[in-house]
Amino acid sequence: MSFKPGNAETSRRHQLLVPIAAMSFGMLGLLVLLGTFLIVSFDRTASQREQHMVEQGFQRLLEQYQEIIVPQADWDAAVAKLDHEFDPEFADVNFGSQLFTFYGFTRTFFVNGEGKVIYASVEGKHVDNKAFQPFANVTAQLLVPIRKAETERPPIKPDESGESTVTKPIQANGTVRIGDTVYIVIATLIQPDLGLVMPKGPRAPVAITAMPIDRATLHTFASRYLVDDLELVGAGADVMGKAYFRLLCPSGREIAALAWTPRRPGILLLKKLLLPMLGALILLAFGAWVLVRRSGIIVDELILNEKQAKHLAYHDQLTCVPNRTLLFERLPGMLSAIGRETPMLAILCVDLDRFKEVNDTLGHDAGDLVLKTLADRLQALSQDIPGSFVARLGGDEFVLICPVREHPHARDLADRCLERIVKPIDCDYGQIDVGGSIGVALIEDGTVAPSLVLRHADMALYQAKAEGKGQVTFFEPGMAEAFRTRRTLEDNLRAALPRDDFHMVYQPQVDLAGEVSAVEALLRWKHPDLGDISPSVFIPLAEETGLIMAIGEIVMRKVFEETAHWQNVRIAINISAVQMRTPGFATRVMQLATRAGIDPSRYEIELTETALLGDGPATTENFEILRRLGFSIVLDDFGTGYSSLSLLHRFRVDKIKIDQTFVSGVDESTEVNALVGAIVKLARSFDLGVIAEGVETEEQRRHLTLVGCTEFQGFLTGKPAPAGEIAALFESSAILLRQA
Repeated sequence: MSFKPGNAETSRRHQLLVPIAAMSFGMLGLLVLLGTFLIVSFDRTASQREQHMVEQGFQRLLEQYQEIIVPQADWDAAVAKLDHEFDPEFADVNFGSQLFTFYGFTRTFFVNGEGKVIYASVEGKHVDNKAFQPFANVTAQLLVPIRKAETERPPIKPDESGESTVTKPIQANGTVRIGDTVYIVIATLIQPDLGLVMPKGPRAPVAITAMPIDRATLHTFASRYLVDDLELVGAGADVMGKAYFRLLCPSGREIAALAWTPRRPGILLLKKLLLPMLGALILLAFGAWVLVRRSGIIVDELILNEKQAKHLAYHDQLTCVPNRTLLFERLPGMLSAIGRETPMLAILCVDLDRFKEVNDTLGHDAGDLVLKTLADRLQALSQDIPGSFVARLGGDEFVLICPVREHPHARDLADRCLERIVKPIDCDYGQIDVGGSIGVALIEDGTVAPSLVLRHADMALYQAKAEGKGQVTFFEPGMAEAFRTRRTLEDNLRAALPRDDFHMVYQPQVDLAGEVSAVEALLRWKHPDLGDISPSVFIPLAEETGLIMAIGEIVMRKVFEETAHWQNVRIAINISAVQMRTPGFATRVMQLATRAGIDPSRYEIELTETALLGDGPATTENFEILRRLGFSIVLDDFGTGYSSLSLLHRFRVDKIKIDQTFVSGVDESTEVNALVGAIVKLARSFDLGVIAEGVETEEQRRHLTLVGCTEFQGFLTGKPAPAGEIAALFESSAILLRQA
């Protein structure tokens, strides 16, 4: 299918395709971001666990070093040899030399109760006390908690059995940086273990032991805790990309840090799976591209169908001139130009006088030829008058709207129009001679309603026909007698409301098998004096006068009461545009449904396209409430108005109903058949149900079935009947086609 979009179609195409493309490639980007987030989160969690493990490991290392010193310091012999009378040789053998040889403590000092150093050992050898000077500050800080704990220690009572320790270790630790070396310093109070030898005074000596954090220590620690590239760095060193653990002196100042390369299992996994993941991303990107391309083709088809449907909806299919819908869109603008661009507007209603005879004697093809010829003649005339407009109202009635300067110009225009109409038509059927009548309304007030303008012209047309046809008649105020008739009908309509002169009938809707799947509720009015009055007469009047709300409530109440007990059948109820635009309408429907105890899912609300085209806040609110209540929404008279994709996008309907004006010509016109096919295809694209109304012949039903229609309504499948007869029809489960 060849499709060359214009600016409007290109804009619509972008509006429909951009969200699809954004969603497709957005999902792809979201997957990439999600994968990246998971990898980063995985690595961050692993790094935090590794950090915690190093911190806990270093703390455990300090505790192990402290445990090494406890047996030497909490010992009765140590109290005797170091507290009562300091024995350097004892200190060398049991502390300085032993701790260095077996455990790697390179520095050992003893500080007495007055805080003075009384012994110093470096790498297991007794040295001068000056070696203690670099450790003096850290020792002073560690002695504070030692002396406090010593003061708060419970009194020591000897264990006469000699089996249990009478004191708990009193220790403190910290780190200190001396030159380029960082030491772990441990202060341990000398105490008795069995209490056989008691401390000499209130303050016992304290053993100060120091171990350097060297390569061997780092290697052992890294091997135990599986840390990579562990190193000792200075305070504040740049450790970009590495994890680190700060080493603090007892005062809380950072003196160095342990830095290492954190393990990143997420990155490692990504490197191993990089090629498969790139392949998967390429496949997903290709899939998204294919989806967007395919969506573009579908959108082009939908836009083309919409364009065709819009043209068909705005133009008469036989004569190709604008129809009533387009007329009512253009007429307000032409009326507003009165007084600015033109003094007045002439509305000419044109009607053929003997058109029925042509159809009856020569057939419908000849009648179609006459209508096409009339349309061509009117268009040719309008081309000579700037700002004019031609439309077909229906049947053999056309309207020509032209700006004129004064009444004589309008008379001349009407005479020329009539002259062209009455010219015989030479064709294959011979010479067809038909007459015509014209009703003219001159409008000088641009504020007049378009419907009233056409009504005036129509009144003049009927007057022309009543005067013998072949006439041009101008609207006169005396023709307003029709308004009085309308007023009388309005009064009767108001009186009928309290008397409840209305009743309901139901027309079956059948499926392909001919079985009743639903019914449409139809309102009937039987006036006591005037008899049956057609809904096409009193419903528009009710909408104009505001009585439609009261009548609509009567319809709802009667339908709910009469159909509440029906099973396995849907009931369609017609709602006017006025009702949908009234605030609180859906709430009232909910109250009636609750009072009747019906299941809303069995009911369909039938709306015309015009009811949704004016989608103000009240319309949208009523629509959404009805949907939430469970009512299905059917778009009625589909094809007679502007049925755009945007309308179907804004309002989520469930089904569309093909208007009977198209159904009546589906077996006679290939154009109408194509239009119905386009409507069905459009509905299927939106996953909507389709039903055709006004099906009167088996041939129409066959054509509708061929284009994909699955539900039918009309005299062929069943005539409207009271609720009792319809209920009996359900009970018998008879096929409507056999009853027709």
